[in-house]
Amino acid sequence: MATIAEELSSLVAQLPPREQERVLSFARELAHPHAFPHSPLPPGSPPDSLLRIQLDPEVGEAMEQALADCERIDADE
Repeated sequence: MATIAEELSSLVAQLPPREQERVLSFARELAHPHAFPHSPLPPGSPPDSLLRIQLDPEVGEAMEQALADCERIDADE
């Protein structure tokens, strides 16, 4: 009975060179995964700009009510 590495080697040997490169690239990715992909922060305003947003009182109340409704846990549902 062949080991996994032996069977994989045998199967990869049957592939054309281009497909062998794809398998090798995939195996390298699996062996050395990136912890977190690098993604720079999007351009924008500093967080304190959120404090200057002005809403109509009705909109603010509707948002508060929507948040309250989402936080509620109904045991009967």
